[in-house]
Amino acid sequence: MAQGLKGKLGALALVLVSTVLAVLLVEGGLRLALNPADFLHATLIEDRALGQRIEPLTTGHDALGFRNREVPAHAEVVAIGDSNTYGVSAPREGSWPHQLAGLLGSSVYNMGLGGFGPLQYLHLARVTAKPLKPRVWVVGFYFGNDLMDAYYLAQGSPHWKDWRVTAGDAGGNTAFDQAARTAPAKRFEGLRNWLARHSLLYSVLRATVLPRFAAQEREQLVRQSAPDQQWAWSDPAQPGVRTVFTPRSRLAAIDLGHASVREGLQISQRALTAIQAEADSQGVKLIVVLIPTKERAYCAYLKQMAAPLPANHVSLCDAEDRAKAELTQSMDAGKLRYIDAIGALEAKIAQHVALYPADSDGHLQSTGYGVVAQVVADAVRRHAPRP
Repeated sequence: MAQGLKGKLGALALVLVSTVLAVLLVEGGLRLALNPADFLHATLIEDRALGQRIEPLTTGHDALGFRNREVPAHAEVVAIGDSNTYGVSAPREGSWPHQLAGLLGSSVYNMGLGGFGPLQYLHLARVTAKPLKPRVWVVGFYFGNDLMDAYYLAQGSPHWKDWRVTAGDAGGNTAFDQAARTAPAKRFEGLRNWLARHSLLYSVLRATVLPRFAAQEREQLVRQSAPDQQWAWSDPAQPGVRTVFTPRSRLAAIDLGHASVREGLQISQRALTAIQAEADSQGVKLIVVLIPTKERAYCAYLKQMAAPLPANHVSLCDAEDRAKAELTQSMDAGKLRYIDAIGALEAKIAQHVALYPADSDGHLQSTGYGVVAQVVADAVRRHAPRP
């Protein structure tokens, strides 16, 4: 009996070792064949000015830690922004800076990263972009969290303490933090996040084999949530176009009735003015592209429907417009050149084009980034033509 158990344990050990070796071989092969930056969640390191950044030359990122094949000696255009400029929810070639390069026939260097906001944009313009000697900077300003990112960095970083407007709260008790804490958690979220940072095999499976299970989980999470928190929607004219809206958290990040959002707007206005001054000193043309939240991009189309919107979604539509009006008024006063992507996005939504993922992710996907790229390309040709 002992001999039989020993044999079974030996067979089990052999199976386990063989499985581990097979997984390692597949993992290694995928890393040779694919761009890790298209699949892996990057591991961030601390940075005094930026807060966090990607460690250079890791997970498919370049020597500066950005999502480019390499750091060029010169770039005609430098795109500065957050995760919407980085191109989350799309491969590197689907990001709007990469698509912009194809439209312009010019070199475009992508300096976007999730979690960045207006103060990071200022630092990148002053320090990191300068050696590339670009003709144009395009700053992607995202209403979904840029105001809060400006607030948090000023409040939490000694490097930016002079930008604080008030003795605010960077300790996780803002309305935006509270809204985030009410969101239902995914099962095994910690393990899944670790695998998403370290395993290319898991990330490829997540993108190819697991979407069906993700859809089931998405439906379950929506059922657990109040409509003001998140709600699932499909286009009545094209049911295959579907997404999940998260109006509560988006509203908390854009409602100027919250002191933290108001302060974030003040910091953002000042930061954009400083970026323009830096552009003037370097002889660079600055264009700011305003990128709406997914919820705001759909407001006009949704209001045509017979069914009423959740109250938070209605409030968000108005709150984002108010914040944009104050920001653009400040940019007009400072003679900053800006363009608004919302009109082009609304036109595609009215044509039943899927611009966003089917889940609660607020980022555009490749088709949506293509719309932003076209808007930016038109502006670059109009305001910063080649000499």
